[in-house]
Amino acid sequence: MSDSQTDNETPLPEAAPPADPARRRLTGAALGAGAVFTLSSRPVWANQCSISGMASGNLSRPGGTPCGGCTPGYWKTCQHLFAWRGYSPTDTFNDVFGVSEYVDCNGNPYTLLDVMYLNGGIKECSTKKSNLPANPAGAPANCTQGNAFKNLGGDPVSENLGFHAVAALLNAAHDSVNYGYEPGDITRMFRENYRTNGAALKDTFDRLNNRGCPLGSDPDNKNLR
Repeated sequence: MSDSQTDNETPLPEAAPPADPARRRLTGAALGAGAVFTLSSRPVWANQCSISGMASGNLSRPGGTPCGGCTPGYWKTCQHLFAWRGYSPTDTFNDVFGVSEYVDCNGNPYTLLDVMYLNGGIKECSTKKSNLPANPAGAPANCTQGNAFKNLGGDPVSENLGFHAVAALLNAAHDSVNYGYEPGDITRMFRENYRTNGAALKDTFDRLNNRGCPLGSDPDNKNLR
């Protein structure tokens, strides 16, 4: 355990090379020898599509369903909002993940959809450069194709951390994505590591979110709610 981790934190895997885009899923070799979580007390994490399962060379659940994970770019676009399960684009990140830092420069909480547009850099609140305000109403009424918002600014904690955490949550919540984790696993992993291991946590979610998306688009634009 590193000096930056407390006794009750979930150890994070060591950084691994980016996934091969041609394969679009991770192999045990790509994860590296240190990419194993200590989670023996939580049997749900023993699924073959968890980090530890993939490190053992298992890339599908019994029956042959391949491990999957849709990217943040999938989940944040207008035509894919229909695929959200169990969570709404207007739910606030702080409430869902049990933290307090994800607010705009006026102190208003960012929604889950907002956080998917906090990509690149760290939050700034100055007269010359500031994060844009939160959007509590969610996607605009004309959000049928493309993106809901422009880049709203940087992440309040660690670059691209929330961006990948929301995608991880939505992957875990969807019954057609063989992700290897439950939503509660994702929120707990976030709470236990985001302050001390933000970059490594982002890298972990990034790799899990790049294993191939089994979901499609919404041709009838039924995503508006």
